Amino acid sequence: MPLSRGTLERQLQAANADLAAFAKALQEKGLTEAQFKRNTKWRALNADIRTVRRRLAAVAGTEANNAAVEQHKADRLAAANAE
Repeated sequence: MPLSRGTLERQLQAANADLAAFAKALQEKGLTEAQFKRNTKWRALNADIRTVRRRLAAVAGTEANNAAVEQHKADRLAAANAE
């Protein structure tokens, strides 16, 4: 079952917070942002963010399709009533 937009947005906020906290810890160890990509945990956290963003994009596509279907139904109904 697909997740709702609200759930995905909460997951994205949590994932961003986790990544920011871990990035701060890496910076305190003296690593630069270019070196973050070598850290496996940072890469996993970054992948979680990308996954949730992809899911949000899919939800946006579904919402756009549903809106188009509803508009088409309304147009057909209006045309049938006009006849």
